[in-house]
Order: sequence, then C-alpha cells, then structure tokens
Amino acid sequence: MDEGMIFIFIILFGFVLPIVIFGTWTSHKKDMIKLSASLNNSEKTNLQNELAAVKTRLEVLEAIVTDKKYQLSQEFDELKRSDKPRVN
Repeated sequence: MDEGMIFIFIILFGFVLPIVIFGTWTSHKKDMIKLSASLNNSEKTNLQNELAAVKTRLEVLEAIVTDKKYQLSQEFDELKRSDKPRVN
C-alpha cells in the first residue's frame, strides 16, 4: 500500500468512523427518550383513569354512608348488639 492509501484509512478510521458511531448512539438515545416519554404518558393516562374510577367509587360510598336509611340501619344494629344478653 502506498502512503496515500494509508492516509485515507487513518482519516476514515480515526475521524469518520467515530463520528458515525457517535451519531448513531445519540440518535438511539433520542429514540429511547421519546419512547420513555410516550410510556410515561400512557402510564399517566392509566393512573388518571384509575383515579377517576376511585373518585366515583368514593362518591358512591359517601352517598351510601350519608343516606338516612343507612344511618338508621346502623343505629338499629348497634342497639341490637347492645341489647343482646351476655353469657358469662
């Protein structure tokens, strides 16, 4: 090989190849960040949906507990428990 060919290989492997590898690596990192962000958005959406369902269930339970019939029933149950004869 002549000196011109060796110089081309030095340029190719010394400068061009590292630039290509670095460009590929940074492109991969960017893609991974985008993928992570989209997963975070889907997780966020899932958590928001779950929170909305829990809020709905809580509202239903609050309505049941604050219902006069439910409170009256609870008071009757407490009276029944306190009126039972105790066995010693």
